[in-house]
Amino acid sequence: MPRRDKRPDRPLHLTAICTVRVLEKLVWASDRPSACSECGQTLQALEDLGGFCALCGQIFCRHHLVIRKGVPNCAACEELRRRKENEGAVSQADVERVVRLIGNDLFQTIGAGHESIAEEAAVRIQLFCDDLESFEQRVVDDVQQSVHDDFVDTSWPACEEHPNHPLWYSDGWWRCELLGRRVAPLGRLRRGAG
Repeated sequence: MPRRDKRPDRPLHLTAICTVRVLEKLVWASDRPSACSECGQTLQALEDLGGFCALCGQIFCRHHLVIRKGVPNCAACEELRRRKENEGAVSQADVERVVRLIGNDLFQTIGAGHESIAEEAAVRIQLFCDDLESFEQRVVDDVQQSVHDDFVDTSWPACEEHPNHPLWYSDGWWRCELLGRRVAPLGRLRRGAG
């Protein structure tokens, strides 16, 4: 089955920055040096780079970027972020519910220590999502893609009957696409699955 890239809402530059920090090498080059959008500091070394604001996409030094729950934003976008978090189509209770459910599936299948993947995805996607149904799907897809991309488990969650391929999530259920059947609702995967 072809690999699915399920993170259309994650800007390429955010993925590149994450890759830079993991591999600790430069993955792109420019004819002119990058500079912080707030103070103008030239960002010559990796230690200088704070990252990109998830909302406006501008680059900032580490002194001018706020990272809350794993999601970066600049001071100019803080009010917009708080408004989206507090008044958007997806409530904080919805975020917490989806994080709890996908967190339980992660814990039951690959163990503790992966909760931050779910929290960061939910908080980031909440900023760009207009309805609860697509929010849940996008968070699950993003978490699954991260678990695969980061080589935590490249077939997560594995199908019990076909352990070399993952289950896929749709319409509230983890499904085996080979058999065309539902396996478990979100948050209800068992140990041994995945």
